[in-house]
Amino acid sequence: MFGRIMLIDDHAAMGIIFKTLLTAMGCDPSDFVFCQDVDTATNHLKSNRACDVLFLDHHCPPTYHFRESLNLLDILDAKTPVVLISGEIPDDFGSVEIDTRVKACIEKDDLSAERLYKLLSSFDLPLAS
Repeated sequence: MFGRIMLIDDHAAMGIIFKTLLTAMGCDPSDFVFCQDVDTATNHLKSNRACDVLFLDHHCPPTYHFRESLNLLDILDAKTPVVLISGEIPDDFGSVEIDTRVKACIEKDDLSAERLYKLLSSFDLPLAS
């Protein structure tokens, strides 16, 4: 068993990278959802089972800013951890109340199977070892 994971990122390559890393860790490919914009992700969340962790790119359509994206993702269960993933974490991160919705941040350059596994483990997801 593996948790259901959603990635919202406008770069298709990130979807391929995540799927590859998660599959290598034992995640069933059907438990990974990749959306290239927040609107698609919101529609998916409305009509499918909830995700256990959501990875959100800092710059993705339609708003191209994580705070505005979080506002659009109001359908997301408040208990679902959100991880901000970006080429660079914004300097002002943590300065606005909605930032508390983000439970972790990871820079894309630091993404590896080991870091992803540790991060997912910190959310008490059932992971393959």
